[in-house]
Amino acid sequence: MAEPRLLIATTVPSTLRAFLLPYADHFRLRGWTVDALTRPGDALVDLSGHFDDVHVVPWSRRPADRRNVTAALPAVRRLLARGRYDLLHTHTPVASMISRAAVVGLRRRPAVVYTAHGFHFYAGGSRWANLGYAAVERIMGRWTDRLVVINDEDNAAARKVLDPDRVVLMAGIGLDLERYRPDSASADEIARVRSELGLAPQHVLMSVVAELNPGKNHETVLRALARNGNPDIQLAFAGAGPERQHLEELAAELGVSDRVHLLGVVANVRPLVLASAATILLSRREGLSRAVMESLAMGVPVVGSPIRGIAELVGRHGGLLVAPDDVDGAADALDAVQNLPRAWQLRTALAERLTSLSLVRLLQQHEDMYTELLVRRH
Repeated sequence: MAEPRLLIATTVPSTLRAFLLPYADHFRLRGWTVDALTRPGDALVDLSGHFDDVHVVPWSRRPADRRNVTAALPAVRRLLARGRYDLLHTHTPVASMISRAAVVGLRRRPAVVYTAHGFHFYAGGSRWANLGYAAVERIMGRWTDRLVVINDEDNAAARKVLDPDRVVLMAGIGLDLERYRPDSASADEIARVRSELGLAPQHVLMSVVAELNPGKNHETVLRALARNGNPDIQLAFAGAGPERQHLEELAAELGVSDRVHLLGVVANVRPLVLASAATILLSRREGLSRAVMESLAMGVPVVGSPIRGIAELVGRHGGLLVAPDDVDGAADALDAVQNLPRAWQLRTALAERLTSLSLVRLLQQHEDMYTELLVRRH
């Protein structure tokens, strides 16, 4: 049998660059052909060394954009028809919807895997939106050989809309536990972070690593900082996004601008996280938060919202859970979290959970899943 041909599809190239390069490298080392499928973007330049070929299609992140149907769908269908792929593994909603639709009716279709990084139907979501998104997944499930889910809530939901034998629970896309260790930044690097932020010895740093968008709910974090009243607590936001101006204006309105640092995109967050007493993520919706994984792996406790993708990571030992709109609770948590264990103590308490997140383990789980599909296919 010839070496397998795998196509990995994401809506935007930054998803490939941030999360999926280890998978491309892993299977290419085993002699596989691994191609990428995404839309044009600046991140494409970083992909060529990891994939045999990178294909681009003009799809949009907006599901209702008509180009998804008029241009992207036929382009993907042509690629699948001529590429003779054995496996199509698709991520992110638009790429997954179009890619799965493109296999319908193909004379020789690849085995299709979809990793759902958090369904758009979820506990607390709009009833009608939940019904609509679940119906779409039920329909597209007809052309999905394996549906990979990354949290317990989605696992239960997937088994209601798809044959449970085709649902696979995995702990996200994996984390390099050797890269994210309590000693993964030196004392000098940590001191440099504090110096660049202008912190005095008595200042306590908290950090938020997340895109600045409404769903990440940075507003509650700012209001909690103001409500807390401790002038020594400083807050750093690592990430870019459309909410930046709003957050700057809100910080000024709340009188905490001098204690808030909007850093933009931070290429290496490890020194920042390790310089922090805790990280904070009060999102309204998550799949399985990479930022929370990284923080816990480095032994830094988390103040998080009690939702899927955060609650099961934090558990009883990883930090504190606060409802997304509970400003008073979040304000109290900024004090309480400083008394929790950190570094090797926290990592030891979470050892079993962290092992399940290991990139090495996730790579093996993908290899086992792909092998099973290839055997069935041939």
